[in-house]
Amino acid sequence: MGGVEKRLLEEISMETPNVILERFGSLVRESGSEDERQAAQFLTSLLDEWGVPYQVHRPNLYLSVPRPAKLKLVQPVEKEIRAKNPAFSVITGDDWREGELVYIPTGFKKKWDNQKDSSFDLESGSLTGKIVLTEGFPRPARIRELNEMGIIGAFFIHPGKNIHESICTPIWGAPDLDTYENVPKLPVLMINRSDGQELIDQIARDKVEVQFQTHLDQGWFPCPLIDIFIEGTEEKDKYVLLHGHMDSWHQGLGDNATGNAAMIEMARVFYQNRGLLKRSLRIAIWPGHSTGRYAGSTWFADTFGLDLDENCMAQVNCDSPGCRWATSYHEMSWMSEVNEFCQTTIKEAIGEESIGHRPPRAGDYSFHNIGLTAFYMLSSSIPEEVLQEKGYYPVGGCGSNIEWHTEEDLIHIIDYEILERDVQVYTASLYRIVNNTVHPFQFVNTVDEFIKTLETYQEAAGKNFSFEQAFREAYDLRSSLVDFYDRIASFQDRGVLDPAVQKANDVLRELSRTLVPINFTRRGKFWHDPAVDIPPLPDIAPATTLPQLEEGTHRYHVTLTHLTRGQNRLAWTLHKAKRIVQS
Repeated sequence: MGGVEKRLLEEISMETPNVILERFGSLVRESGSEDERQAAQFLTSLLDEWGVPYQVHRPNLYLSVPRPAKLKLVQPVEKEIRAKNPAFSVITGDDWREGELVYIPTGFKKKWDNQKDSSFDLESGSLTGKIVLTEGFPRPARIRELNEMGIIGAFFIHPGKNIHESICTPIWGAPDLDTYENVPKLPVLMINRSDGQELIDQIARDKVEVQFQTHLDQGWFPCPLIDIFIEGTEEKDKYVLLHGHMDSWHQGLGDNATGNAAMIEMARVFYQNRGLLKRSLRIAIWPGHSTGRYAGSTWFADTFGLDLDENCMAQVNCDSPGCRWATSYHEMSWMSEVNEFCQTTIKEAIGEESIGHRPPRAGDYSFHNIGLTAFYMLSSSIPEEVLQEKGYYPVGGCGSNIEWHTEEDLIHIIDYEILERDVQVYTASLYRIVNNTVHPFQFVNTVDEFIKTLETYQEAAGKNFSFEQAFREAYDLRSSLVDFYDRIASFQDRGVLDPAVQKANDVLRELSRTLVPINFTRRGKFWHDPAVDIPPLPDIAPATTLPQLEEGTHRYHVTLTHLTRGQNRLAWTLHKAKRIVQS
């Protein structure tokens, strides 16, 4: 670590984060609410005090805000059960829905992002007109499957005493004409584990009937979006986008008030040291994350898409830093091309080893279809051995604290020493990437990832399909990349405005625009894929289903057709990337 960077990290203080977190502890920052507006005004008042340049956009976002749900057991006994409805559940209003409750076990997932949901077992017969009780969170893929069963409602049992607020729509951000009909077609409720187990036991003994209501405010809401731009000294039009959401479920201190505090502290430090930045830093603080399926970041990607495509070097998400017991950096998210950059930066900034994983389809990563290289999402997390000691189940934030998305995500979740370390990680990463003469993207890693993915898919396909064409293009691209990096190895000693350096960086950004979409998206540029798990190289991922298909059947031939077209798109993209490199 250089002396300038070390001095920058030493300027980080927890004074401003403490003030922000104390204030946010008194606000329920629900998107579209007065508390959210007050939160935005409080943050911008700090920026005004320091003279940091910013804009406040006020987009109309499509949101679904849960209100109190009602659930009654009416047979074999009468009893009220505490329940919540997720965002974008079908709204019943004051009309009671009534029916027989049927338990369809799927179990609780061991990992939040890395395991597919179990399918529903329909051997028990038709579920038409029934209400399904099952385990887990109401994720869009599960809701889509339930939509097709003719049921009148679905109840999800959460894995602990808390009921975690959630969202069940697959539509990423505001709907368009291709997606607006994909909203959930079912009313959905969520209950806690003890109530769920009681219902399971009763279903085993008797016929169980329930009544329920779902209540949500749904529509278009104006919301504040803070857009900070700290101009660099040399290549001013090029920037890194740091971002995180301002809205919350309840007070949401660990998710994501700590992220807001971190970003505002970084805005202070970087603006006061803006003379040290060769390129610019843009910081965006989103509304609509929780109740709009990343509506704020999606609006931003839509509104500034051409500028992001032309000028953004990378996007960096800041969600849930600085939570108690979260001392591990082994569950980080980043793309393959920045693996060494992230690991080296974390090691040199705070002395910790780190492990990065493929980013899941989550966390305001609304820029895949534009093709932005990305790193970080959730920050430090509780080590696995501590999770086991505490008996914690996987959640999607708060540094792995199970208060995530509940009324209990309060001030006790925050650890200021850990927050300071996390801010140091982000600050060092941002400082390095805006000042690196050549963008620190190693796309040989990306192609190596592609080759491993191809090997997995080829093994699954066996003799049924050959990916020879894609392999050939991947190895050709890899060879061209090795030559390219050899040619630019000496460029670090030049200035960022050197024409050869600028040309090399143009190539690296164009590689991002080309290779990120083929690995993370199905829809085209400037569109948004649904909020469901997307496998690596998704165009050819159906190869994994071939072993389950009977050769010669209609589904078998349809799958082969799909793989042919998918390989064509992949091979063409790899060939295009090779031409970019060779230019």
